[in-house]
Amino acid sequence: MASYVFTAADGAALHVGREGEGMPLLALHGGYSSRGEIEAILELVLPDAPAFERWTPDLPGMGESIGTSVESAEQVVDLLCELVDAEFGGRPFVLLGHSLGGFLARAVAARRASQVSAVALLCPLPAEPIAEPGGVVAVEAGAIDALDPRRRAEFEGYFVWHTAETVRRFRSGVAPSLDVYDGDIVGRIMESADFGIPDAADGVPTLVVLGRRDSLIGYRAQVAEAESWPRATVVVVDDAGHALPHEKPELVKALLADLLARAA
Repeated sequence: MASYVFTAADGAALHVGREGEGMPLLALHGGYSSRGEIEAILELVLPDAPAFERWTPDLPGMGESIGTSVESAEQVVDLLCELVDAEFGGRPFVLLGHSLGGFLARAVAARRASQVSAVALLCPLPAEPIAEPGGVVAVEAGAIDALDPRRRAEFEGYFVWHTAETVRRFRSGVAPSLDVYDGDIVGRIMESADFGIPDAADGVPTLVVLGRRDSLIGYRAQVAEAESWPRATVVVVDDAGHALPHEKPELVKALLADLLARAA
């Protein structure tokens, strides 16, 4: 995927991946990660049609934007809205976010509600997470033996499916993003991700997919938040955790196809 540097009015720089043609899709990765992970997720979960112009920024303090410092999550939303205004103009677009990216996607959607066609939130970070017990769902003998102790601990803290395929997805789509962040910057973003989001986007077709075994941020707070969104489809997947899009990509793909059909 080709990338470039978007420079905001205040000089803040975001490294942004861009690929494809069609309606713009702004996809946002989670905390302590980078655009490489959300790009891997898109390859797994996007339906074959319609075609999208994929935009995948490295958020401040992460990936190639590691040197871009911000003081709050709200400042990140400011940057993302400036990116949308500069690159999309008045074109309608779709938002997708995982974890912290889900929180940010909803905030961007609220500010640009007249342009947003659909919003997909995958294990989105709520203002007040309620962690759940994890627990391994499936174990394939020998699958995690190839991981060194550090990566094995990271994998086990994220995935509840321990199979050769999920290990492969972790190594190719997740592990390269794990060490490329500034902890101070990301910490400020995560700790401030509790500001109020207006209800302006609540009439936009929305998909919320959650893992019942999400030991990092849970699912109960997100279900409660979505009860007041009139056009939201909320799915709680029993046998998935925070790595849900890596573990259940075909399910997410089918749900996204339904979302996009409703948006059309």
